[in-house]
Amino acid sequence: MPYLRLYSRDLPITGKRIIAERLIDITIRTFHLRPQERNQVTIQFVTLPREHEVRSFSKTDFMLEVIGHNLTEGTKEAFSEEAAAMLVDWTPITPMTHFARLMHVAARTRKKIAFQFNELSPAVSEPFVENSEHWTA
Repeated sequence: MPYLRLYSRDLPITGKRIIAERLIDITIRTFHLRPQERNQVTIQFVTLPREHEVRSFSKTDFMLEVIGHNLTEGTKEAFSEEAAAMLVDWTPITPMTHFARLMHVAARTRKKIAFQFNELSPAVSEPFVENSEHWTA
């Protein structure tokens, strides 16, 4: 099942809930999963401390890491398009974009959202679950 990690600046808990719900919907649709698999999609929010923001987010507003099985180029592209369109609403508002919204003018600055896709080894089904068997000598 897909594992998603969203790296961002601090987001309110209600925002995280809304983003998680929408990302799950996008994942179900673009990865062609069954509705019963909804609870198997894992989303982790990673908030970086302020001192790392300048370095880490100088070029992007969000970074979304997707780890899953059988990630095709078509799946990656469909997921990226839908997720980027959804995440644009959650990017930080600068004074200029706020003014543009008030004047009903499209802001010229393009929001930057980075995606990283990693293939999960077929030998691993649940990478975050440790083996509970104990080895004895």
